[in-house]
Amino acid sequence: MEGLALLLGIIFFGGWGLGVAAFARAGRARRDAEALRAELAALRAEVSGMAGALVAAGFRPPEAAAAPSPVYAPSPYAAPTFAPPPEPAPAADGTPTEEQAPQAVEADAGPDAALPPWSRPGGARPQRNLEELITQRWGVWLGAGALLLAGVFLIRFAVEEGWLGPAMRCALAGLLGVALILAGEWLAKRSTAPAPAGGSPDDAPTGAISDHAPVGAMPDYAPPALAAGGVAMLFGATYAATSLYTFLPPLLGFIGMAAAGALGMLLSLRRGPLVAVVGLVGAFLTPALVATDDPSLPGLFAYLLVVVAAAMMVVRATAWGWLGWSATVAGALWVVAGTAIGKGLDLWAPAIFVPAAAACFLFLLPREALAGTLGRRLAHLPPAFLGAALLPLAMFETDLASAAGILLVSPVAILAGLRDQRLVRLPWIAAILGLVMLLVWLVPPWSPTGEAVTVEGVTQAFIPGAWVPEALTRYLTIALILALMHLLAGLVLETRALAWAGLAATVPVVTLLVAYGRVRGFATDPTWALVAAALAAVHVGAAARGMRSADPQRAGAHAAAATAALALGFAMVLRDQWLTLAVALFLPPLAMICARTGLDALRRVAAVVAALVLVRLTLNGFVLGYDWGETPLLNGLLLAYGVPAICFWWAARIFLRQRDGIVVRLLECGAALFATLLVLLEIRHAFHPGALAAERWDFAEAAWQCSALFACAAVALLLHRRSGRAAMLWAARAAGLVGLLVGLILLAANPWTTNRDVGAWPLLNALAPAYLLPALLAAWAIARAPEARQPPGAAQVLAGYALVSAFAWVTLEVRRAFHPEKIGVLPIGEAEMYAYSGAWLLLGAVMVAIGIRSGRKEIRLAALAVIALVTFKVFLVDMDALVGLWRVLSFLGLGLALIALGAIYRRFVMGRPAGA
Repeated sequence: MEGLALLLGIIFFGGWGLGVAAFARAGRARRDAEALRAELAALRAEVSGMAGALVAAGFRPPEAAAAPSPVYAPSPYAAPTFAPPPEPAPAADGTPTEEQAPQAVEADAGPDAALPPWSRPGGARPQRNLEELITQRWGVWLGAGALLLAGVFLIRFAVEEGWLGPAMRCALAGLLGVALILAGEWLAKRSTAPAPAGGSPDDAPTGAISDHAPVGAMPDYAPPALAAGGVAMLFGATYAATSLYTFLPPLLGFIGMAAAGALGMLLSLRRGPLVAVVGLVGAFLTPALVATDDPSLPGLFAYLLVVVAAAMMVVRATAWGWLGWSATVAGALWVVAGTAIGKGLDLWAPAIFVPAAAACFLFLLPREALAGTLGRRLAHLPPAFLGAALLPLAMFETDLASAAGILLVSPVAILAGLRDQRLVRLPWIAAILGLVMLLVWLVPPWSPTGEAVTVEGVTQAFIPGAWVPEALTRYLTIALILALMHLLAGLVLETRALAWAGLAATVPVVTLLVAYGRVRGFATDPTWALVAAALAAVHVGAAARGMRSADPQRAGAHAAAATAALALGFAMVLRDQWLTLAVALFLPPLAMICARTGLDALRRVAAVVAALVLVRLTLNGFVLGYDWGETPLLNGLLLAYGVPAICFWWAARIFLRQRDGIVVRLLECGAALFATLLVLLEIRHAFHPGALAAERWDFAEAAWQCSALFACAAVALLLHRRSGRAAMLWAARAAGLVGLLVGLILLAANPWTTNRDVGAWPLLNALAPAYLLPALLAAWAIARAPEARQPPGAAQVLAGYALVSAFAWVTLEVRRAFHPEKIGVLPIGEAEMYAYSGAWLLLGAVMVAIGIRSGRKEIRLAALAVIALVTFKVFLVDMDALVGLWRVLSFLGLGLALIALGAIYRRFVMGRPAGA
């Protein structure tokens, strides 16, 4: 029965192989026939042209040049070139013959003239025939897949029927794999179009095309399909003999499957990328498919390193960049798996594999692969993936293996960036990996080793302990190595490019910040501040060296680093508002350094510093709880908000001398915001000395803050009119909007409705800042602000608020005059009712005078509205509420006022000449 099954298998697969070969031969014959038809058509057109030329112009030869034959460059990265035909000999007098004339025209057409029509700019590539695609590409791939499935089904049927034993199955599968590979080689030798030699699994191969094949003929896909199937069969046979039937020991099975993968990569040099994919997948799956009682991580990663190196050697020969990326990413996945199962010294195997694999990729990758933008970007990813694969180990283990692996990526990246300037970003990626490792590192708990000497509970002295506690030695050593590695590399190589200077300036400062946060939790510590000062001194020296070398940008990078280190040092010893003040003080120096060196990146640094200060002083809820002192005006608020406002304004002026931009506007808005907050908080401090966090918000405090907001808006508006800065206009609008909201709140929660105390003094009380001053400032803003710059409806809203606020002040002042202690409780008397009419008439008269003096009709109309209100009150309210002399005085005063109003209008409004 076994002999019968073997005979059937040979007959089936032999017939299939002969069919594929016959199919390929038939395709070649069809392509030859198409080439002959094309040549006949060209000859026919040439003969017709010759006949027309003879008839029209005598014996002129046809102006046609022989088509150039394609000659591909030997390098896989070089573009194909086309060799022109031999040039005819020139005439005796040196003039070009008519055979040379078309070539001269073609030479004048530029370098693209020698290319085929579809390769020239604007040329269209000939469309592939759908029939050719189906038969030559898709059909062959499907045929290879069907061949594999047929073999699987045949073996399954034989197993179900009991024809084949396990040993025979594995042997037949191996023989079938060898037969398929040999069949692919035999078919490739007789194929018109050789197997592909470049590209990716999804692209058409770029192998050489025979001189006898028509231009644009599709390569033969049958040989690579057979070779890929043969490699897969060998791999599957070895796996079955090792893991399913245990015929082979694990070591021999591992060697067999690895050999199958290596064979696939070697065959890919002849048969194309599909075979490389099969070989690569098999090589990386082999360790997962072979089970052993004593797994060895060092042996595993030594094998994987060989696989990665072999894949990169294939990349050098074929330019398949995707193969190198796939190999390194697969290696990174194995690193994650290895660190999950490894213990102790075994963890050093994946740690060493990471920098070694990154070095294989970076130094074996052909430089031609970095010619394109996409190639350069993708070249940065494999080292990043490899380094990131060790980060999970750093999160749960304090072993040095993961740190060593990630740190060793940095010298590899530095050497790669030194070797090729296009990879200068790689050291930054390695530094980011190291910083992330420091952020996620499992820092053990520790306590200071110093000891305090106390007498009766009072600390008299302090005995210092070790500079570095033993629990932190490992972590701080790693941080120091990371910082020094990039600092020294940047200082040595900074003359090559500014990126190296930036590396030396950035990485040490950020490393110090990360380590300080992880170890001390941002608590004050003078020791760490001394380290920051030492780092600042190093960068000051580097900046001086850059200035001596006449390289201001390099010097500016180090100067910015020194500034950042000093700011970090201040942060290590200062707290609360003093920390923000210290950070804000560095804005003018940054602007000066930028102006001196022209290093535009410092603008972004200044923007980050400004944003940090703004967040700490505006969105920090703990600010109100700081200790500001109890002295009015001359307290901590003046330093915490006044000094940052000056620093923001000063830095903005320096940056503006170079050019305008979003950073300048950010600093200007920040200066205006800090000045406004200083005024508001000083008002609150005056009402609540030393207790800004108090929950009370008194009426008088809100009143002065409302006036302060409108005053700040007025000042910002004046600065905008003087300087034309848009930021000042935005500040004026923002302050005015907030002041308007506070004013509306004061109108709704006025002392009459809430029965609040407004002060004992007439006129000089809380009602004036609550209603009168905001009304006057709003009216001034309407008169001063250019209409073109006002938002739609803003003038009408401000005018309405000013009128209502002024009316409220007059009314509440009258009320306070009659009820100075309890303004909102007692009823209205007759004298008070009459006083309201008189006060409102006086308000209307003042508004009429202002409207006539300014020539503003809208003010006069508002005054008439107030007088109309008084008229309605007298006729509808006073007639019923007042009796006796008060009623007489009410109507008498109204009548005289209306008559006087008419006379004033005739004299100053109606009788005024037009344009006066």
